[in-house]
Amino acid sequence: MEPGTGLFNRRERSVRYADITHCASARWGYAMGTTRALVFLRQSQFESAEAFGQLDRELKKRVAAQPGGEAQLAGIARIDQRAKLRSRHWAIYGFLFLCVLAQFLQLNDPAIDRLGSLMPPLVSQGEVWRILISNFLHDTSLFPLHLALNAICIFSFGILVERSLGSAQTVVVMAISGVAAMWAASMAGHTEVIGGSGVAAGLVGATLCLEFNANRFLPVWSRIPRRLFIGALVAQGMVDIVIPFVAGAAHAGGFVAGYLVTRRMVDPERGLRLSGPGTRRLAALAVLLLAISVFSMLPLVARDPEAMERHGIRVLQMQEAWPGLDNETAWRMLTESQPREAGVEVAVLLALRAAQGSFWRDPNVLDTLAESLFAAGDIPGAAQVIEEAIFLSRGHRYFMEQRDRFLGFRDPEDRPEPPEEGWWRQSSPGSEEPGSESEPSLPIEPAAPGESAWI
Repeated sequence: MEPGTGLFNRRERSVRYADITHCASARWGYAMGTTRALVFLRQSQFESAEAFGQLDRELKKRVAAQPGGEAQLAGIARIDQRAKLRSRHWAIYGFLFLCVLAQFLQLNDPAIDRLGSLMPPLVSQGEVWRILISNFLHDTSLFPLHLALNAICIFSFGILVERSLGSAQTVVVMAISGVAAMWAASMAGHTEVIGGSGVAAGLVGATLCLEFNANRFLPVWSRIPRRLFIGALVAQGMVDIVIPFVAGAAHAGGFVAGYLVTRRMVDPERGLRLSGPGTRRLAALAVLLLAISVFSMLPLVARDPEAMERHGIRVLQMQEAWPGLDNETAWRMLTESQPREAGVEVAVLLALRAAQGSFWRDPNVLDTLAESLFAAGDIPGAAQVIEEAIFLSRGHRYFMEQRDRFLGFRDPEDRPEPPEEGWWRQSSPGSEEPGSESEPSLPIEPAAPGESAWI
């Protein structure tokens, strides 16, 4: 370890003293950050714990002997001083709290998935809250896998970013990354998207930007080995390509946005820029827009009849009809709110379009149409449609009880219990007997609304 050369490293021929940006000792060993990499020396390479201190003192002594060494040591001291400042990580903890809260609300009310997920056609119709709300929603079918994967990534990289940029700038990075991710997903043709990994990807991009543009001002524990980093990015890219229900475009959009926004916040020569009034105003605006988005969505969550009616009209105005969405919207309007006459008309139109889109072969969709006709006062029409549902379902008790309700043999308010899950896979009594060719074939899964893309 000669003063004119550098410190030997088995990955590089040497590390120049002038390239050392920070160093620190820990229980597991000693770490040095350079302008290009991280150097780790394990505890087993030292004779005793006192050797850590000796190495640190000798290293800094030789750094000071180099031209500009005193300024270099002053920079290391500033990093140590800044690292001692306690960071509360409000941005990261706040985002994760809202994701967990949203997940429990989703489990309690599955309709929130559809009311808050990104659907570009409905955003263009005025439901702009979906752009932000969709970043906090996660798939519940495999609870808590989707949420857990994103939470781990957001926490791991978010702590590094917020420790370096501060809470206000981190909020700006996350907000712009989330919006960019949803924009990229819509440009890629995804019809429905939920998940916070666009924000996670933005934090990854921010971390990479800090590593390449501000490593002289970062403590060693805020950095990630570049080879490991790049390898993980390549692996994630392969996952995005291979798994069809993962919205890879959203990941790419969030990553690029996070990198570019962070690049505006760092100066390779002067260091990390502190949050100014402009940045704090942007962060406050992001929080305000999120609050407005939540309040804009609340009437639908509360099943306000007028809000449900307006939502149904927006669904009707979509250029491309989705039978599952039409059916679900009409059913919720009829059974979870008290629709006005105009709302019932909207539900009839939605149910009729859903029936046409499913080729009149889905008993669940026909049941929704019959319910809407019944609500509109068309008893003969409701009875005729429910008879077809009974035929398609091979006489399932639910549809027969619905017929009794429509014909007055059952209290109109006494809606029967819905069919048990997976009923369409179960054969009705006698269906195994030969000669039952007249029995219709059931759809694979009645009224399947489709799946949201994960991000």
